[in-house]
Amino acid sequence: MTTAAIEFKSVTKRFPKTDHPAVDRIDLRIHRGETVALIGASGCGKTTSLKMINRLIEPTEGSILVNGQDIRHLPLLSLRRSLGYVIQHVGLFPHMTVAANIAVVPKLLNWDKARITRRVDELLEMVHLPPAEFRDRRPLDLSGGQQQRVGVARALAVDPPILLMDEPFGALDPITRTSLQNEILDIQRKLRKAIVIVTHDMEEAVRLADRIVVMQAGGIVMDASPSDILLKPATPFVASLLGDSRMIKLLQTLKVGDHATAGNCGGAPELPASASLHDALNLFLETGADTIAVRGGGAMAACLRRDQLFSIAGEA
Repeated sequence: MTTAAIEFKSVTKRFPKTDHPAVDRIDLRIHRGETVALIGASGCGKTTSLKMINRLIEPTEGSILVNGQDIRHLPLLSLRRSLGYVIQHVGLFPHMTVAANIAVVPKLLNWDKARITRRVDELLEMVHLPPAEFRDRRPLDLSGGQQQRVGVARALAVDPPILLMDEPFGALDPITRTSLQNEILDIQRKLRKAIVIVTHDMEEAVRLADRIVVMQAGGIVMDASPSDILLKPATPFVASLLGDSRMIKLLQTLKVGDHATAGNCGGAPELPASASLHDALNLFLETGADTIAVRGGGAMAACLRRDQLFSIAGEA
């Protein structure tokens, strides 16, 4: 078995003067290149679990391993510098420029000035903030979404293998939130980090995560792919988190290429095989077509029929 990027082994956290543990004997493995969402009601233990990874909170029992090493045996500053950390309210230093905020950890690691400048500009480009425009601005001159982008860039400054995100988009408007979610998906496709994201939003978890870990009363009640969560919720509590748009969420997790069949689609409208069935539903509704041509590997490979899509939706 390969070494996990992060591993919880029977981890428990008890706070003083509380009757029940905040986290109760959880076991969890998170691998490189994988995005895992921790979700549940307030007080379920998801944020406590995240903060134990970078030792903002210390476990009461059990152990947490990062790249196979028990974090209690790692120097605290060394551990934290190896983990990117993004929080809801960003935490940028208001008296420092955008560039200086991103450069905090590289400076602590004694990177030379030219290397820092190159890395700052690279990261600003990655989060779609043109360096010439944003490098010398102050956080208070930025919108909430721009500040959050800078926060993501700062977390990635020294290319850490692990990225921790605590409700990173909760305070943003829906349009900005969707835009930033798309950027995180793009970054993950390029960089293949181990990402742990705490969220209260099941739609966000379905959109971003390879696995969703549902927590309740300090324990894990389900750990599965988004499609398995949507198709087969393990408990009534898990089902209650899915909301009324469960079918739409499911269609967002399923790929067109996995459900198309070979055939001649004629002049049908087109979608790439990587598009979701939700994208296909929208295209059917927009065009009134009965068939969609599915592109795979640059050629017309297969077709998806409207009745196939509605059959899949009905099974959900």
